[in-house]
Amino acid sequence: MKSAYRYLISLVIVASALLATGCMTSSSTEVTDRQSSVSGDKRYESLLVLAVTANRAYRDATEKALADSLIDRGFRVFRLPGDSAELPWDDKAAMKELVSKQAKAGKTDGVLVVTLVRREDEKNYVPTQVVQRPVSVGIGTQVNNYMQTTVEPGYYNEKKVFVLKTTLYDVETEQAVWELYSNTVNPASLSAGAHDFAAAVAEVLSDDVKHGE
Repeated sequence: MKSAYRYLISLVIVASALLATGCMTSSSTEVTDRQSSVSGDKRYESLLVLAVTANRAYRDATEKALADSLIDRGFRVFRLPGDSAELPWDDKAAMKELVSKQAKAGKTDGVLVVTLVRREDEKNYVPTQVVQRPVSVGIGTQVNNYMQTTVEPGYYNEKKVFVLKTTLYDVETEQAVWELYSNTVNPASLSAGAHDFAAAVAEVLSDDVKHGE
């Protein structure tokens, strides 16, 4: 009886530890700063979105997630055509001209540019813990009391933070009119991280600029 009870207690403790570990690795995005100089009467109905990266998978995931989130909030959204590897990433003047030309051809009001500021990796060790819990087994006068001792092994808690900057440029003036910094923490996957990031950015931009009906 005692051995079965101890086994049950151990299973509960292990399950709790796994649940806690799973929670720590969940993906989330936090807006850390934003600045806006958008004119009160200016409307941004149509946007061209661009993730500044030559990595095709990163660019596609980020731009698609951002476009979907913005469309859900009433914006019209376009993306720059062409394969990422063919774009002039190393030539800033050529890239600016290409984006400006495409934005004006599409009659967009603004260009929303996403850039990776930095990636931060943290690895913290949580030491082994010995936990004692009082346990009572039996009924009435047959009750036996003892201390249940459980050793919770140490583990490493890894934290990955992607710091991103999102900037809105006015197509007519070619000036930055809105800027947002965000931290995406422990993305479970590229798709999940892009979705969390896009939802956070679209929500703030939707509140800050006039658009839609």
